[in-house]
Amino acid sequence: MWYSLLQKPACGWTGPAASRQAATWFALALNAAALAGCAGGSMGQGMKKDYLLASGRWDNTVIVIDVAKAINPANDGTPNAVVNRLRVTPDIDANGTGKLDTVASGQPITVAISADHRRAYVGNHSGKSTPAQAASFQHGWPGTYTVVNLSKALDPANNGTLNAVEGYIDGKNFGATGFAISPDQKYGVAAAAESPDSEDGGRHIGIVNLATNTVIRQVEQAYGSPDFPCPVSPIPHASPNPKIGCFAGTNGVTVSPLGGGTIFTANGGTNDVSVISLQKAINGHPGAELARIPTQTGGFGIATSPDGKLVAVAAREDLALDKPGNTISIIDVEKALTNPAKAEVARLLLGTDDPTVGTRPFVAAFTPDGKRIVVTNFRTNNISVVDVAKALSGQPAEIKRITLETPNGQPSRPRGVAFTADGKYAAITGAPKGGPNTGVVWLVDLDTYAVAGRVTQVGNESYLIGAFQGR
Repeated sequence: MWYSLLQKPACGWTGPAASRQAATWFALALNAAALAGCAGGSMGQGMKKDYLLASGRWDNTVIVIDVAKAINPANDGTPNAVVNRLRVTPDIDANGTGKLDTVASGQPITVAISADHRRAYVGNHSGKSTPAQAASFQHGWPGTYTVVNLSKALDPANNGTLNAVEGYIDGKNFGATGFAISPDQKYGVAAAAESPDSEDGGRHIGIVNLATNTVIRQVEQAYGSPDFPCPVSPIPHASPNPKIGCFAGTNGVTVSPLGGGTIFTANGGTNDVSVISLQKAINGHPGAELARIPTQTGGFGIATSPDGKLVAVAAREDLALDKPGNTISIIDVEKALTNPAKAEVARLLLGTDDPTVGTRPFVAAFTPDGKRIVVTNFRTNNISVVDVAKALSGQPAEIKRITLETPNGQPSRPRGVAFTADGKYAAITGAPKGGPNTGVVWLVDLDTYAVAGRVTQVGNESYLIGAFQGR
């Protein structure tokens, strides 16, 4: 989950506060919301529409969805709101013939949208691997990030093509996951969880120059503190494995503007959050990682509040024990910089009333006004809505729990979250892994907490999702 942050324009904010947020997922951050243009500008408010960009994972696509069509009752449970299915992985020579005759199996899982809504950055977990490679073992492949032109993404002529792709970023990593954008929009922050041919082993955060789309720095994260010496050899090939715990294995990433820019990473391998100075990272300072903040289990989606003061992380699972989590942690950014031992200001059981039940929360995302957090609970097939003020004051804070249902009766398995520009709707990705075009997106009305629409045929095991505005 990710959010991007801008300075307030002279004409005032007309879009969601989420656009003022610091970067995150899945998307990991992973998700973004829109900054509306000023009245009278080249893209005035009355001319814009809300769209979603959902990752298609095993379909190697991203899917553009028209929100107005998605909430039309006549379109519920249909693909009628889908505008385009765009390819985001290139053609490769999979058979050694010298011909680019195979679509790379990149597993696009994360979506990060620039604050000007011109581009999206799509994280490809297995990069340019062949279908056979990704099918045999989905982890440990070199990661890439696809740069998508969002204006071209809306052109029906580009459906099913690579025409909306502006380029690819070599992540210089393995098992690419989250991508976030710095407050000044000049840099990307690229996360990866893995090492060659292994689900474990990732311990570097990449800094990307967005003018050149190249990785210019790699921040080395400290080893974890398991009850055995680090590093381990050999690196654990797959989870669960009791020897997982040395390597951060970062999933989601987000950036707060506070402290001159502070990166927070959801570490799936070490069950904690890294606190990293953005400026030190850019400058190649060896002390860029400032602290670690423990969480219940390894995190996945992570997000920054609109004012940059809080970070929320979903504790998805403990990879060493194969144990799903059931909480989110809320972190105070100032305390993370000054007294990290006190930085976790709330830990909330969500999606269930039974603390022994693993809900496997996937993403935690602040609403555009910052007053609520929407959390997807994968195992319990529901989403939680959290009142932030109540959470910070120690009161019961899960104000709504909403069960999601698929049109075909399969489990909903919710994952990603994005918000429309006015903050009225939350978009949720889900549905189990199946065949092509088996994913679902739900539109949830945040005023009534009712499901306003379901869009079908959205990728295969769709992960994270972003929101943007266009003509």
